[in-house]
Amino acid sequence: MSKSDFSDVLAKIPYGVSVVTMGRGGAQVENGLTISWLSQVSFDPPLLMVAVDKLHYSVDLLRSTKNFCVNLLGDDQAALAGRFARQATTGDDKLAEVAQRPADSGAAILTDAVAYFDCEVTSMVEAGAHMVVIGRVEDAAVL
Repeated sequence: MSKSDFSDVLAKIPYGVSVVTMGRGGAQVENGLTISWLSQVSFDPPLLMVAVDKLHYSVDLLRSTKNFCVNLLGDDQAALAGRFARQATTGDDKLAEVAQRPADSGAAILTDAVAYFDCEVTSMVEAGAHMVVIGRVEDAAVL
């Protein structure tokens, strides 16, 4: 199978778009990124999985802060997804000017999101070009 055949078939899998935030609210160690690879792992305990490019700055933050908040976006929130899809540069605060409140973990809940899951990192596993991050859901709500 060619790489393009694989990509063509993968393009048929439906993905939602979410923004994952991490860090300690208001601290210098916070960030957010747009992801499309999110999955439930377990009901008991409640676990979610996100995949993050290994080269992304957020991997180090996930290791050090041990938390993340998955903010589920609606169909009409392409601009918000785009804000977090771009690569952060020095001094760039992607969370600036975005309506938010801190989750119990300290990660940002985007108040315009459809729903959120506040998670504690339980494990990180290297998988190809990505880190698979598994988090225990500590809080969740539809906004």
